Amino acid sequence: MKSNLIRSTFASLAILLWVILPANAVPFDAPKNALEATILELVDVLHADNAELSYTAKREQIIEILKNDFSFDIIIQLALGCNWTKLDDKQKEQVTLLITDLVLRTYTRELNNGPKPTLRFGKAKALTESKSKIEIASKVSLNGNEANLNYRLPYIKDRGWQFYDVLVEGVSMVSNYRKQFDEHFQRKSASDLIDLLKSKLKEA
Repeated sequence: MKSNLIRSTFASLAILLWVILPANAVPFDAPKNALEATILELVDVLHADNAELSYTAKREQIIEILKNDFSFDIIIQLALGCNWTKLDDKQKEQVTLLITDLVLRTYTRELNNGPKPTLRFGKAKALTESKSKIEIASKVSLNGNEANLNYRLPYIKDRGWQFYDVLVEGVSMVSNYRKQFDEHFQRKSASDLIDLLKSKLKEA
């Protein structure tokens, strides 16, 4: 059975990689190469051979890598779905910041200075006839376990290729988070969600 750790940590990594990529649509080499380079750079930062490097320092390095191409708020909106409209402007800002920091802290803690994973990327393939959406397959090996990750990217006018979802062993990250958020809002409020995220952040 594949490790739950490899699934959760690389799903978290996928959340970090809302990366705006070059606009060359065929044969998709440019978006594939850009996605691969960004992931490898992030992994290098997280596995830097420096036991003294703090979470804050690694977080700042990650943000520096992504600052020009990072749209974390968009993936959070996708994950929340229709529940996003249940938050006021201040709550939207709070939720975005809290989830961003929670993902960064969790991933950094779980793989901090640990064994470095091996990543192998396959070819990108079109998901639509118009070739406006592509999927890039990859395999991640860690501690003798292997997981399949399929990154999905649409081409957005004026923005180029953007990462918007990843399938971890065939399970959509966005759909999985949306289900959890839907269940939360069936019984609780946006304020409750913020309190929950703050609590999880303290535990991370």
